[in-house]
Amino acid sequence: MILSRYLHIFFIISILSFIVCLETFILQGHSEFRSYAFGATSATNPSKSAGISINAEGTINTILSSPVKYNNTNTVNDINTNLSSNYLLGGKWRIDIQNDNVTYFKTNFTMINTDGNDIHFHTIVYKPAANEPMDSGTQNRLGFVFKIKNNNTLGFDCKVDILTNGVLEWEDVPIAVSLINEKVILMDINDQKTGGHFLNKPIYGLTNSVDVIQ
Repeated sequence: MILSRYLHIFFIISILSFIVCLETFILQGHSEFRSYAFGATSATNPSKSAGISINAEGTINTILSSPVKYNNTNTVNDINTNLSSNYLLGGKWRIDIQNDNVTYFKTNFTMINTDGNDIHFHTIVYKPAANEPMDSGTQNRLGFVFKIKNNNTLGFDCKVDILTNGVLEWEDVPIAVSLINEKVILMDINDQKTGGHFLNKPIYGLTNSVDVIQ
C-alpha cells in the first residue's frame, strides 16, 4: 500500500518534470531565433552584429485615408487616387536577407476605393544600388539591415521601382521597410517621388513566416 503510494507520487513528479523540460525546449528554440535575428546588437552598433540571413513573407493589409494637401492645393496629380475616398490595399510581400544584406524585396497588392471603384494593381520591386559594395559595413548603406534590440525590429532603406497595372510608373523611389516584433511589416514610401499616390500614409501588413537560413 505504502509502496504503491510512493510509486504514484514518483509517477506524478516524472510527468511534471517532462512537461517542464518540454516547455523549456520549445521556448529556448524561439529564444534562439529571436536572439539570432533581433538581439545581436542595436541599430547604433551594426558592425558587431552576427550576420542575419532569413526569408520572410506575408500579406499587405491596409486602409489609406485622410490625405494631406500638396502644393497648397487639395488635389493629387494622379488619375488613380481620389482625395475624397478611402482605399483598401491587399496583397503579398517577400523579403530575402543574406548576411545583413537585402537580396530580394517585392510586393504585389491591389488598391481599391472602399466603394468598389478605382481598382488598380501595384508591384513594388527592390532595386539594388549600383556599385554599392556588399561589405561596406555602413548602417546608412541602402539595402543594409539594421536592428533595434529593444522592440525586436529589423529595418532597411532602399530604392524601388513601382509598377501600376504592369506598367513602370515611378523609378528609384526611396522606401523605408521595417519588420516589427516578427509580426508586422511597415513600408514608408516617399510621397513626393510618387506624387502623393499613397496619400502620405505608410503601408502595413502581416508576417506569415520568418525562416532562418543556416
